[in-house]
Amino acid sequence: MATRIISTLVDDLDGSEAAETVQFSLDGRSYEIDLSSTHADQLRAGLLPYLQVARKETSTIRRQVRAARRVLRS
Repeated sequence: MATRIISTLVDDLDGSEAAETVQFSLDGRSYEIDLSSTHADQLRAGLLPYLQVARKETSTIRRQVRAARRVLRS
């Protein structure tokens, strides 16, 4: 006999079936939330005005490499 395990992704807002896990960061903290397509679209639409005027953060690794190169050149 075989066992079949079925996992269901559940929307964290209302308990309905979720379509995706959305990852985002705010104030230096990273978050994940499972959302239906509708809720994910609402989140993205709500953030859109801020994303359109925000600067993209450069990678911490790139900054560290640049700083290390400056030290080596000195």
